[in-house]
Amino acid sequence: MSRSEDWGRTGGILIALLAGGLALLVLAPRMLGVATGPEVEVITWLKTTERDGLVLRLPGMADPLRVQEHFFARITVDVAPDGAHAVAWATLDLKGMLGRTRVSSLGVERVPFVRRGRDWVPEGLAAPRLGAALRALDGRRQALEAGDRERLKALLAGGTPGEAGLGEGADEVEKVLAVQRRHLTVEAWYLRLERDDARATEVWRLEGVLPSRPVDDRGERPLSLIRREEEFFFSPGLM
Repeated sequence: MSRSEDWGRTGGILIALLAGGLALLVLAPRMLGVATGPEVEVITWLKTTERDGLVLRLPGMADPLRVQEHFFARITVDVAPDGAHAVAWATLDLKGMLGRTRVSSLGVERVPFVRRGRDWVPEGLAAPRLGAALRALDGRRQALEAGDRERLKALLAGGTPGEAGLGEGADEVEKVLAVQRRHLTVEAWYLRLERDDARATEVWRLEGVLPSRPVDDRGERPLSLIRREEEFFFSPGLM
C-alpha cells in the first residue's frame, strides 16, 4: 500500500469520526431529553428562564410584566396519563416592573405544560397565578379611576354586576369616587401568593380635586384576594 493510500484511509477515518461526533453533539440534548422524561424537561424549561429572562404579556393589559429577576424552586411535575400534558408546581420569587409599577411577588405557582412535537412548553403564562392576581389588582385600579361601580362589584368575591354594595370598606371606595378628575396610580404591589388566596400591599397615589381642596394623597393599604378556578377576586372588600 502506498503512502498516499495510507493517508487517504486515515483521512477517511478521521472524517467519519468527526461526522459522528458532530451528530452526537446535535442529537445528544434530544436523546437526553427522551431518556430523562418530561419531568426533567419541564423543570429545565422553568430554570432556563432564570438565565434567559422572562417577559409576561398579560391578557387585557397594555403593559407586559418585565421581570428583572426571578427564581423557581421546589418544583414538582405531575404528568397526565395521556403523556401530552403536565402541571408544574413551584414556588416563585420574582421582581419586575409593570409599566411604572414595581412588582415583588413570592408564592405558589401552578404552570400547565403541553407537549408540542418533541418539546414541552407552557400552555399559557410561565406564572399564571401571578398574572391573574395582577389582572385583578390593575382591574380594580382602572375601575376606581374610571368610577365604574359595576366593574368594581364584579371584582368582589361572589359579586356580580347589578348587586348592591361594594363590600367591606365601601366608605373608602366612596371617598375615592368623590374625587373629581381623579388619577389613581400605583407605585408598587408586594404580593404573597398561596394555593387558594393572595395578600397584597399596595403603594398608591391619588390626585384630583374636591369642592373644598385639591387632592394629592399617598398611602399604603393591604388587600386580600381569594382564588376561584384560575381567577382572583377581592374579599372581604376592595379597600
